Amino acid sequence: MLLVASAATADTLDILGPSAPVPPDGFPIALVRRDGTGAPVPAEGLHVLASGARLLPGSEQPPLRTWLVVPEPGAREVRVTAEGAGLRAEARYVLGPPATQVLLSVEPRAPVKGRDKEARLTVRMLQPDGTPDDTGAPPVLRANVGRVEELARTGPGTWEARYVLPDTRYPEVAILVALSAWPHPESIYGAYGKVLVPLAASVELPGRTEPNADLSATIAGTTFGPVKAAPDGRFRLPVVVPPGHSAAQIRAVDAAGNVRRSRMDLALPPTDGLACVLNPQRLPADGVSRARMLCATSDAYGRPVQDARVTASVRGGTLRGPTRAEGGLLEWIYTAPRTAPAEPERLVATWPERGTSSREELPLRLVQGPVTSAVLSLAEPVVHLGSTVAVTITTRDVSGQPRPGAVVVPQAPVGTFSPPREESPGVSRSAWTLPPTGTLGKTVVKVLAYGPMGTEPARLRVWAEGGVLFAEVTDLAGLPVPRQPLRVGGEERMTGEDGTGVLGPVRPGRVEVVHGLWPGLRQTVHVVAEGGPVFPLERPLVSATAEQSVELAPPVPVNVRLKVEGARVTFWMEDASGRVLEGREAHVWLSAGQRSAVEVKEGRGSFRVMHDGPVSVSVADVATGVTALTEVRP
Repeated sequence: MLLVASAATADTLDILGPSAPVPPDGFPIALVRRDGTGAPVPAEGLHVLASGARLLPGSEQPPLRTWLVVPEPGAREVRVTAEGAGLRAEARYVLGPPATQVLLSVEPRAPVKGRDKEARLTVRMLQPDGTPDDTGAPPVLRANVGRVEELARTGPGTWEARYVLPDTRYPEVAILVALSAWPHPESIYGAYGKVLVPLAASVELPGRTEPNADLSATIAGTTFGPVKAAPDGRFRLPVVVPPGHSAAQIRAVDAAGNVRRSRMDLALPPTDGLACVLNPQRLPADGVSRARMLCATSDAYGRPVQDARVTASVRGGTLRGPTRAEGGLLEWIYTAPRTAPAEPERLVATWPERGTSSREELPLRLVQGPVTSAVLSLAEPVVHLGSTVAVTITTRDVSGQPRPGAVVVPQAPVGTFSPPREESPGVSRSAWTLPPTGTLGKTVVKVLAYGPMGTEPARLRVWAEGGVLFAEVTDLAGLPVPRQPLRVGGEERMTGEDGTGVLGPVRPGRVEVVHGLWPGLRQTVHVVAEGGPVFPLERPLVSATAEQSVELAPPVPVNVRLKVEGARVTFWMEDASGRVLEGREAHVWLSAGQRSAVEVKEGRGSFRVMHDGPVSVSVADVATGVTALTEVRP
């Protein structure tokens, strides 16, 4: 929301920025001053203050003055004030994520092993007034024991899943943790919750006592039995053991009415008292991207432990924490390394006081960024009409490493290309088939490379180019996410296969671009005047491109190919499709020196050139007269 006051002069002052809840890690704003005609003029001589945040200088964009607003930890609101030269403007920004509660419940509330196989898990996301909140991503769920399956949305802000009990027969506590990310599925921000579910075990206690005695057992204040022992004293007593109780009080009454009491150790193993959830679970190895790990703890009885000394470690990145989060959870922030480690990354949390079983290992995938450069190469600088030529495309990321999986699109004014096929990481090949007739002379072969394609939307960029607004949706690594729905001023838009889409012409005013599925993922664009400037200033999408100029020559019955390796020359004949022709008679000529005898293998002939200086070598196909010429420097 913007509040603007004008001075006695005709000038006006505005603060440009987001119009919806803003992320806690910072957002851009700009100051625009307009004269009496409404035209933007330099915003000099003004004093700008922020409450609840730091102001860092932004990029140069005259006549605008820009800042990056970095909210203070724990702030829920930021106010920015600008004044001077008789002008004043104020803007207020509410920080996200929304104050959402995540409530988890299971039905039945106290499942019993040996009797129940599964329970229904319900996750409700509620606003402070108790109404459903549908602004977050689907919850990420994790359980310390058992499995969570078939998560599905059943209503606004409501999700249901199957909680499958573990196969073990001993009692323990299930800890279920949920995290709903905001404003997009790969954010570290969002709402979270937990539920502790005591899992009792329905078992039969075996034992031996006096023949025909009546046996009963008391566990956690509940008495089971009596049952009568067999003539040999053996018995099996059905009981339900709640978690945390490791002994039973046994009462045996013999035929004469004598009572004997004893304590039976149930010999229960240590149980897992730790559950952690991580989001996102894939990051670019860029040295800045982050993930959030939340851990919940429980004692053996199913009660939360507020002072649990849980430790965590990683292989390649860094961890900051733990800090206490609401609801008694522990929180760590993971930062990705600049380069991916040799071994897969993982986060390991342990709680030694609860034993070796209280351990969580969460895998995290570190991914490459998108392709940023491409190299195009053809086997020959001269290609003949009617022939098929191999085209090789090499793609690399920003660090120069091969980038496999990229989408490559070769193009030329004439001919067609076969679908490119990646033969090794970052190296794709296509076949360029030319028509039998056409215009001779130079032409250009081009290639466009982008991606690989992402799956989870995390970034929304809007920029102006040629008087048109464009948008792009990518994941955290910058990989384009295809076919994403957007809303622009009440109208629906859809990005293309490369993650980009046209929004419309650049017109003065404010444009709200909102993701169709994740309304927290949005961009507010201010077109200050006709023809710009546009704020925030984003760079156009730059795909990796490459091109090579080639000469189109008349069609020939065969192609003579030569390959020189030091003093050795290899030659062969191909048809128009590039197939090696065997049995063709060749005439070899050298400008000086001598050659060895020709060795023929699989349609290819080779010989060595013997001379002290450069030698011109020509090879002619006798049947057609087609000749190729090269120079050899032994």
